[in-house]
Amino acid sequence: MQRSKEFKVSTPGLPTDTIIGYFLGGFGGVFVVISIIKSILTQGKVQRVYGVLMVSAMLMAFTGLIFSAIGYRADNGGITNKKMAIILNVIVLGASVIFLLMGL
Repeated sequence: MQRSKEFKVSTPGLPTDTIIGYFLGGFGGVFVVISIIKSILTQGKVQRVYGVLMVSAMLMAFTGLIFSAIGYRADNGGITNKKMAIILNVIVLGASVIFLLMGL
């Protein structure tokens, strides 16, 4: 068996689009958690602002998913961080859609 002596090294750093995707997914996740905690504490009788938080979390996760997909195609940075940004936004988007549909 021969070993390949060629190594492909990615350039250091992370694309700006992936960083934006991380922030949008993170803030969307925080909004979902805040809405869930408030709903549990008030036994489902929440104000409309928490519904707005859930819808904004959904929009932020969708936008973050788009930015993460754009960052995934960029040349610089490692592939693992790019995939994690996409997974984060998909999880937040899925959670916000599920809880939004349960609340209707």
